[in-house]
Amino acid sequence: MAEVINAGNVQIEVPLDKLLMEVMKMRDRGLRFDQACAAYVNEKFELSYSFSDDDAYRFENIRVVIDLDEEVPSVSNIYPAAVFYENEMRELFGVRIEMISFDLHDKLYRLGKDVVYPMLPEAGKKKMAEEMAADKEKAEKEEAETASSDAKENGGEQ
Repeated sequence: MAEVINAGNVQIEVPLDKLLMEVMKMRDRGLRFDQACAAYVNEKFELSYSFSDDDAYRFENIRVVIDLDEEVPSVSNIYPAAVFYENEMRELFGVRIEMISFDLHDKLYRLGKDVVYPMLPEAGKKKMAEEMAADKEKAEKEEAETASSDAKENGGEQ
């Protein structure tokens, strides 16, 4: 029987821009990727990534708290098994994960077309819709400004 060395489980909260660096540290230490999950708390997403040190019987978590409209880099190029968890977080909660190594394009659960982010409460869906509309409006305004400045540079020609 193996000696249990567990010195306590660890949870660290990191800012979004440090997520990939912390995940790479876990990989470099030889930790096994266990799972990733999302939760909607206080109008934000809490993303948790869990790792195990099988030799020391230790469980470590990285937690990232983000706004609903923030994009999260995929960790699937560091830990390929994360691909299914990341597709799940996007499909069930609407977490904006970018560059998933194997993107299932919201077909993991094959939800009906009328089912949108089923794990997100109605308040979260409303807030997300508002933020997405604001993002779309901002992008359209920037596109119009770019087109206007391009037209001026080209002497009014299109």
